[in-house]
Amino acid sequence: MRIIEYEKLQPGELPSCGLTIGAFDGVHMGHREIFATLTSLCRQKKLTPAAITFQPLPREVFGEQQKKIAILSFDERKHRIENCGIEALVVIRFSREFAKQTGDEFMTRVRETLNPKLMVVGHDFSFGKGKNDDIKWFQKYCDRFGIALSALEAVARRGEIVSSSRIRNLLSAGDLEAATALLTEPYQLEGEVVQGHHRGKDLGFATANLSWKKELMVPPGIYIAWAGFNHDRWPTVANIGFNPTFGDQELSIEAHLLGFSEELYGRTLRLALLKKIRDEIKFENVEELVAQIKKDIATAKSFLGVS
Repeated sequence: MRIIEYEKLQPGELPSCGLTIGAFDGVHMGHREIFATLTSLCRQKKLTPAAITFQPLPREVFGEQQKKIAILSFDERKHRIENCGIEALVVIRFSREFAKQTGDEFMTRVRETLNPKLMVVGHDFSFGKGKNDDIKWFQKYCDRFGIALSALEAVARRGEIVSSSRIRNLLSAGDLEAATALLTEPYQLEGEVVQGHHRGKDLGFATANLSWKKELMVPPGIYIAWAGFNHDRWPTVANIGFNPTFGDQELSIEAHLLGFSEELYGRTLRLALLKKIRDEIKFENVEELVAQIKKDIATAKSFLGVS
């Protein structure tokens, strides 16, 4: 997939394309329906399937109530968008200044540089200064310039519309399995492996400690996960929280990779969280903690189908 910086777009950057625009926070079922429709139409008309997205996301820029990190890292969003068949991704460096543009100003530049012949958007699509330009305005705009527009209905699962906010609520409740169903792939944490307290190794369960300074979307607890680095993945039990048995004050993310014994310091580790096993517990002594860790490992092995 070709990555294009919006600020560097030149007239005629793409000969012609089919285009969608959005934050695509999470690349969930609703977004994937848009991508599937777009790529199908582009195959029929021999167009390049392209998407415009934002980094950072608007929600990360505007207001204290909205200033939340994306569900997925930007690298992971790009990876999942590419897997949906998008061949060109235009990335806008979103800012308060950029948001002052009207929809007409923005679309003029899009037409001059990307020459979209068709566009596919969601039912609630809106953009421009103050999000004042809605789908009705956009339909008139596309009609004026001969751009075919498909506005898709909302995707629902179990009677509820699939949305990033719904996924966030599921993650905050620790319902990883329901969140995965809407994302179609597991929610993922990613960070550099750093030095920890070395307690796990002393207890016989060495852990990789992830550096994490951002908003955490899932509650503290013990999780079943796949840990990935390079092209390998390992069954994992992850402890996200404050280690109440030891009275820690800072949040830590510790991953015990089952059957793995190499050093990972300085490497980037990805944790695909699959299921929350239990809440954190303050144990009376180390022996009780070790016994529970063994139970957690057995639970994880059973869930993942590994020995």
